[in-house]
Amino acid sequence: MNARTSAPKIVILGAGSAVFGQRAISAILRSERLRGADLHLVDIDEQPLELMTGLAEVMNREWGSGARISSTTRRREALPNADFVIVSVQVGPREEVWEKDWRIPLNHGIHQPYAENSGPGALAHTARNLPLIMAIAEDMQELCPEALFMNYVNPLIRLTLAVKRYSQVPVVGMCHQLLWGYAIAAALLAERYGIDVPPDVKIDTNHEHRHFREPLMAAGLKHLDIKAAGINHFSWVYDIRDKATGEDLYPELRRSWFTRQRETFEPLSRDIFEIFGLMPTPSDSHLCEFLPHVHDPVKKPWEKYGLHTQSWTGNHKRRADRRAVAQAIVDGKESVETLRNLRTEGVPEVIEGIHANLNTYIHQLNLLNDGLIPNLPDDAIVEVPGMSSGLGVRGLQMPPLPEPIAELCRRELAYSSLVVDACYHGDRELALQALLLDPTVNDIDTAREVLKDLLTEFAEYMPQFHR
Repeated sequence: MNARTSAPKIVILGAGSAVFGQRAISAILRSERLRGADLHLVDIDEQPLELMTGLAEVMNREWGSGARISSTTRRREALPNADFVIVSVQVGPREEVWEKDWRIPLNHGIHQPYAENSGPGALAHTARNLPLIMAIAEDMQELCPEALFMNYVNPLIRLTLAVKRYSQVPVVGMCHQLLWGYAIAAALLAERYGIDVPPDVKIDTNHEHRHFREPLMAAGLKHLDIKAAGINHFSWVYDIRDKATGEDLYPELRRSWFTRQRETFEPLSRDIFEIFGLMPTPSDSHLCEFLPHVHDPVKKPWEKYGLHTQSWTGNHKRRADRRAVAQAIVDGKESVETLRNLRTEGVPEVIEGIHANLNTYIHQLNLLNDGLIPNLPDDAIVEVPGMSSGLGVRGLQMPPLPEPIAELCRRELAYSSLVVDACYHGDRELALQALLLDPTVNDIDTAREVLKDLLTEFAEYMPQFHR
């Protein structure tokens, strides 16, 4: 990719999203460097799309963005000659299918604390979303083959790998999970920086706890510089420094958590940090998905660590709240300025870096490894810091992970690779083999029954398995 002189054409697939759609649109339209952008909003759900389009028009007018805004329910109308395609889509009603991903294996005695990115539920999550993701990639190959596919859809490493393995379009996986690492570190180093940390603080993914984590994320980004790498939702802090002075803060971080901090604060992350020597970044919510140590039906370690899946009712409320705000702005009852400081999710940073050759540092990119982490497979998707420039997005080469951590990552990457192939080809035998590599599964008959029930329950969303 080369830096461009004209304004870019940006397509957002899933633009009707009340949460991500608002963030992505706001980030683009408040960017000084993306003024005049050709912005195409796409969603199959007409009513949310209409609302987000109206909101975009208000932003465009009030912020003087000079963008050309259009919307459609047909992605092929929007894709020709696109420069960037931002993908945030979901097959099936999100909370409804997520709960089934968790409950169906539980009916067979498999307790998944989270069931989104690994575990049997994540195989179903992959299988539902992969046909749509690949259909988008195929359309891009035909209509905008040089456009960057910016994937925000989970399971991130699996779907990003599918695009890389089975298409020719450039792809990068995008995620904000490192912010949880910043929040944890800010809480642990609170005394040093005068940060207020409530005694009952929780840094999980639940909407109900955002009032805890959002200020800590902001404080962490203000004071700290973290270099982390590994795989998405399972990355590890290589280096943590004071942003102003460059002082190495790892010794103080260890002292705080292991000697001064109460053991109930992110207890699984604390144990893993103490045992393996590097701090995990994603918080207990996601960390638990990739570990074989939290599923024992006798000892029930999920109770010890307070592990749980996401609050589905909280997700519904968050979506309803954001739609209400959007509607109030469109109706002229609330100022659009309330959305000016929404998180960018990395959208403008990547696009601006490429478009204007800015050499922009991005602290979290999911890319084909190819030596970026030397002791992980070259053909896997890994998460590293990197740079966005006229050359596109490029990861920074990191030192090897400690071997025990690398082995945990390699197991997940091998498992995920089989899941991708099984879900792409609709291969039931390969899907069963993949399940038997899952850390939550320890019985062949159980794996067969879980796979059968998942494929039956979600048959309408998994045509590749029912040809």
